[in-house]
Amino acid sequence: MIKIRKNWIQMTMVLSDNKWAGWIAVAIGFSIPISTSLDNILLALLLALWLLEGRFREKVSSALDNPIVIPALMLFGIYVLGLFYGVATWHDALGSLKKAANLLLILVMIPIFKEEKLRHFAIWGFLGAVCLTMLLSYLIWVGVIEPNNFFKGDQDEPVVFKLRITHSLLMAYGAYLFLLKARQCISKPSGILFGVLALAAFYNVFFMVASKTSYIVALALGVYFIVSHWSWRSTGIAVLFLMILFGTIYKLPSSTPHQRVLLMYNEAKQWQPGQSDHSSTGDRLEFLTNSLRLIRENPIWGAGTGGFKGAYAALVKDTKMDPSDNPHNEYLMVTVQTGVMGLGLMLWLFIVQWRMAPLLPDSFDFLAARGLVILIVSASLVTSTLIDHTEGLFYVWMSALLFAGWKSAGDQGARPCRSPL
Repeated sequence: MIKIRKNWIQMTMVLSDNKWAGWIAVAIGFSIPISTSLDNILLALLLALWLLEGRFREKVSSALDNPIVIPALMLFGIYVLGLFYGVATWHDALGSLKKAANLLLILVMIPIFKEEKLRHFAIWGFLGAVCLTMLLSYLIWVGVIEPNNFFKGDQDEPVVFKLRITHSLLMAYGAYLFLLKARQCISKPSGILFGVLALAAFYNVFFMVASKTSYIVALALGVYFIVSHWSWRSTGIAVLFLMILFGTIYKLPSSTPHQRVLLMYNEAKQWQPGQSDHSSTGDRLEFLTNSLRLIRENPIWGAGTGGFKGAYAALVKDTKMDPSDNPHNEYLMVTVQTGVMGLGLMLWLFIVQWRMAPLLPDSFDFLAARGLVILIVSASLVTSTLIDHTEGLFYVWMSALLFAGWKSAGDQGARPCRSPL
């Protein structure tokens, strides 16, 4: 018995000394754009090591010092509360709770990422995965790689490891990070390289992998990058130039943005309330109107955790509309299930991240964190970001990574970053 205890202590000391959990957390950043299965394996290993290492009071206390942790825990807490009321089956309720449990990873990973070296490697791991995805996407697009069972796309839609929306969202954020890197190295050859990578990634988003969601996100990130780096006069000139450029591109009948926007317009025009037309835009308008009806029925606390599917099915019963378990809008999904209480907590989390970003160690972290908030806020308008595996995991992983370096304004050496916004 004594020998077993001794071996256990030695093992936990090795886990702590070698910081295996830290390197697994780094590896998750490379895995997120590539493999859901690998994500799950790495997450299981990370949680196992976190539990085996012990020192729970120390780790939790360290995490709770960070201002984004309490809003994340409270948002998860309202999902726990939602288990005890509403219309969901236990299967649906626990399934929804499992997805919301991703928020707990912020508490787990913030202490891990407090080491600057790990944050550095983690950012480059993610950008490396973006570069690999982009390279393979271009090779598929030009026909060097033919359609196969390993990659998901073809020449018409050259996605690689993920489907269209997820692929383009990660590519848009990767392009934004490359722009930040290029800005840091503006007088060096590496700055040119990062600029080229940013342009290649944006081209992939706008002209190769068509996604209305990514158009919104990429444009929002691009505008914020301009505003955050230039004076208001220069920003006005740059925005005017971009409007002319994108307007010209849009007017080209064969351009992908033109075709996607025209399709969306025609689908919206044809949609009739209460008549399911099975178009992408029509479905989203139907989800919007029906979700708002459900919110009016239970505005404060909602239909309970996992209650969207059951409440929506009851609403459309004996109509020509189809049931659904996803409104493709995170604000609607949260509010239908947890009411305005849950929506308020989610928005509080985003606001805290936005406000605390200037206290991150340097301008790259500051602007990357602001970009992350812009991504999640804009993407959540047209997709259920927190319940989708890759988008939800990416948000909590990147949140932990960037905000682990946060310092309060009173900490020695903390210097708030400045930006027009």
